[in-house]
Amino acid sequence: MAAPAVTLSALRDLAAATPLSEADITSAVEQGVATAYRRLVVDDPQVRARVDLESGTFAVYRIDDDGGEHPLDVEVPDFPRQAAAAARTAVAERLASLEQRRILGEGTTQRGVLRDAIVERRMGSIWYVDAAGVPGMLPPEEQIPGERLAIRDHIKVVIVEGRRKGPDAVVVVSRSHPQLVQRLMEQEVPELQSGQVVIRAIARDPGRRTKVAVDAPEGDVDPQGACIGRNGVRQRAVTSELGDEQVQIVAWSADPATLVMNSLIPAVARAVELDPESRTAHISVAADQLSLAIGRGGENARLAARLTGWRIDIRGDDPEADGRVDHDGAGNSHP
Repeated sequence: MAAPAVTLSALRDLAAATPLSEADITSAVEQGVATAYRRLVVDDPQVRARVDLESGTFAVYRIDDDGGEHPLDVEVPDFPRQAAAAARTAVAERLASLEQRRILGEGTTQRGVLRDAIVERRMGSIWYVDAAGVPGMLPPEEQIPGERLAIRDHIKVVIVEGRRKGPDAVVVVSRSHPQLVQRLMEQEVPELQSGQVVIRAIARDPGRRTKVAVDAPEGDVDPQGACIGRNGVRQRAVTSELGDEQVQIVAWSADPATLVMNSLIPAVARAVELDPESRTAHISVAADQLSLAIGRGGENARLAARLTGWRIDIRGDDPEADGRVDHDGAGNSHP
């Protein structure tokens, strides 16, 4: 039995403006009408509703034990209004669920993608951003240590994952991930985009220094020169997005000894002896290069170890110099 036309017809305009299919909207409205009946008349799980959005009418019925439909009269005066309100709520919930799935899908399919983001607000130690139309969350572990952000700042981020947050969803973005440096370089260096130059390894200490090992598989270009650019213009374009962080371009080599020597830039190593059993590279440097090779707080040696995968043991040539240091790449120093 059809009930009189009600304000359900107002949902037609909402239906036309949503990404939900007609079947989804109809199902949500029917769910809302049935829910209102159960709340106002009788709480019967077998109650169903059928609606016609075009005319704004609905019918309420009960499914009998034999599967037949038994029409129900609705005698509650306020029922049409409350049924329409329940229907709007049901449609809103479907839309929220659809948006949540969209955002989680972005987090999965766009993982590692570089996005321009605008800082919107801060809650505690977490920054929330608009990542090209997607709500993003920049948690403390994905921030660059010491970086000062402000509302309406424009920043570059990479997408890490989609994450549920209560009834909502957000995309977790990062400023500290090594992929951010890689994507920034790919944006600035055409040879990386074409495949003439490839990035073989990255070791990053966010906010301080990053080492990037680059190679030219075909040998037709200078990989370091391509990434640095004339007068350093490409390298500066990358570092300008990272505050005070340095980005050092290292020449990749398939020869481990050569790669280890290259990884210590800006220091110059004199010789390298490899111990495959302990996977340790014993490096000899001039006395005046020792502190440069080790770096502040052991940073240069530590990043070289992470970049190459070899434990780094540095010794000065001067026998009077007491500066030997051993780094395993995990942040540990062994005098």
